[in-house]
Amino acid sequence: MINWIKGLLVGALLLPFSFENGEDIRYFQQSTIPLTDSSEVIVTTIYDSLSSQDIYQVKTSTGTPVHYYIVFQEGVCFENECRPLNILIYWNITGRYLGFELVDGEFLSKFDHEPFSQEEYEELDQLLADPFLPLGNYTFEELVKRPDTISQSMDGVSGATMKDVLEYIVPGAAYTTHKLWNLIHGPIQQEVIRRTEQQLNSSLFNKILQSKDQSDQTWALERIAQLSDLDDSVIESMVRILLEGEHFQSYLLLKSLSSKQLESEHLQLDLFSLIGKVDYSIENMIFDKLVDAPHLHPSVVHASIPILEELSGPQLGKLLKLFSHHKVKNLEFNQALKQMVPHDNSFVERQLLQFLENQSQSTDSSGDL
Repeated sequence: MINWIKGLLVGALLLPFSFENGEDIRYFQQSTIPLTDSSEVIVTTIYDSLSSQDIYQVKTSTGTPVHYYIVFQEGVCFENECRPLNILIYWNITGRYLGFELVDGEFLSKFDHEPFSQEEYEELDQLLADPFLPLGNYTFEELVKRPDTISQSMDGVSGATMKDVLEYIVPGAAYTTHKLWNLIHGPIQQEVIRRTEQQLNSSLFNKILQSKDQSDQTWALERIAQLSDLDDSVIESMVRILLEGEHFQSYLLLKSLSSKQLESEHLQLDLFSLIGKVDYSIENMIFDKLVDAPHLHPSVVHASIPILEELSGPQLGKLLKLFSHHKVKNLEFNQALKQMVPHDNSFVERQLLQFLENQSQSTDSSGDL
C-alpha cells in the first residue's frame, strides 16, 4: 500500500499543471513542498472523529509535512441507478485544496450519465480551489429544486438550479460540485491546518513563506506568533517582506508578532534598521510595535544616534515617543539631541527640549542604559 501511494505521489501528485493521462484522471494545484523522484516519503494515518474519515499525512523522510489526502467513497446515484465512487482528495499543508485523483478507470458523470469532459474536469478543479464560493451557504436541497419524479437522483441539474449559484457549479453536476466543495472546505481542512500548526517551526515557516501561492504566504504570516523561536533565517525573511513585500503582508507580519518575540535584540535591531527605508505607514507600524516591546535593548538606542540628523520631524517625534515610553536614559543620546538645538523646525525643537527637560527631571538622568 505504501509503495503504491508513493508511486502515485512522486509520479504525478505535485505536478504544477492539470492533466489527464491514460485511465487515471489527475488535477492538481501548485504545492508548497514539492516532491521529486528522489524524495522518500512516509505516509501516516490520522483519524478524524468529526468526519469519521481516515486522513493520510505525507511527510518526507526528514519529517517535513508535504500534504494530506483522503480516499473518499460514496454511492453516486442517477435516477435510482447507483455505482460506487472512489476519489482521492488532497490538501496542501496550509489547508488549501491541492487536487483530486481518479484511478483505475474511475470517472465523474453528470446527471445524464455523460462522463465529464476534460474541460469540465478543469472547471471543477478551479471551482474546488476557490474557498470563497457561496456553496457552503446552501444545502444541496436548497441548491437544486428537483421535481418529485426524479427525487431519488443524487446528481442532476435536471431540476431548476438556483440562478445565483449556477456559475459556481459544473453544469449537470450540481451534487458532485456541492459535495466535493463542502468536503474540501469543511472539518477535514481545519484538521489539516491544526496538524501543520503542531509541526510549525522556523524551517517549515520559511518554506511556506517562500511558496509561490500568496495564500500560503498569508497563512504563514498569520501564524508568526506560534513560532517559539525566531532564528536568523526567519528574521531575514521578515525583513525582506517589509522591504519588498506588499503592504498587506507587511501589516500582517507586524500585527502578528507577539510580545515575547519582541524581546529579541536581533529582531528589534533589524526592525529599527528599516526606519527611513520603508514607506511611511509601515514605518509608523514599526515604531508602534517597538513601543509594544516588553523592553528596549540599549543597542537600539545606540543605533539611533548616528542617524538623528537624518530623521524627519515626524520620525524624530516617533523616536522620542518610543524612548519616553521605555524610559530610556542615555547620556550620549541626550548629548546628540542637545547639539540639534536650535532647530530649523520650531515644532521639532519644542519636542527636543521637552524630552531633554523630562530627562533632567529624573533623579538618575545621568545614568546610562
